This record gives sequence, C-alpha cells and structure tokens, in this order.
Amino acid sequence: MNKETLDILMYKYRIPYYVAHKHIIPYTHLPQSKELLRDIRNYTQDIKLIEDIYFTQYNEFVLLTDLLQFHGYNFNINYISNSLGVLMNRHVKLKHKDMIDLNNYMVTINHPSRRRRTINFIWGLMTPEERNRFINDYLLDNMTV
Repeated sequence: MNKETLDILMYKYRIPYYVAHKHIIPYTHLPQSKELLRDIRNYTQDIKLIEDIYFTQYNEFVLLTDLLQFHGYNFNINYISNSLGVLMNRHVKLKHKDMIDLNNYMVTINHPSRRRRTINFIWGLMTPEERNRFINDYLLDNMTV
C-alpha cells in the first residue's frame, strides 16, 4: 500500500495508523483465488451487457422485475421463494435471517430510488452460472423472437 492510500485511510476516514498498518495492509497483499477473480470479471462484463441492452430497450424497473422473477419473487403477495431466500442468504448481513426478515428487507430495498442499487445487489449475489442462465433465458430468448 502506498503512502497516499495510507494517508487517505488515516485522515479522510480517521482510521488509526495501527489499525491500518496491522489489520488492513496485510490483506492488500494476499493473492486472490482464481474463482473470485473470475467472478469479478464475469460480474463487470455481464452487468455492462445487461445495462446496455435493458437501459436502451427498457428501463431499470423491467430489469429489476426480471431479476426478481428469475428467482421466483411474486410481486402480488411479496412472496420470497426458496431460490430468492437462498440467494439473499449469501449476503453477510442476511446469512441467518428467516423468510419474514428477508421479506421485510425486500420491501425496504424495492423502493424506486434504490432500483439500480438493488440490481447491483442481486447481480452481485448471483454466481456466474446463474448470471449466464439469466442472460440466456431473458436476453437471448427475447432477441431471437
């Protein structure tokens, strides 16, 4: 970690030098797994593809609706399916939440001002295989019609 980054941590975010030096810097030099790096590349490439297609032909609401329907979410009764529950349990804060808590969380993040954030949240929790299946089911099938 260079001096500029350390200065930002210490002065902008008010992180003590000891914490930055002993608890943050060691993790910046660890090699990342190939699976994680593949997931990061896949996320950025696929979200750009999705946004290019959806935001030119449709809008954020249609993309969010398709993502939630892909995981079995029912808008009429605010029902979280097992598929969406498993997806949301991948998040650190939602790891051990029950369906009622997850449903309450979905109601709070499903606000129009948070659509883009919710799209990124759901897309980030999906595996590369799930993302490919979504692209095949929702984009490629619609393009051939």
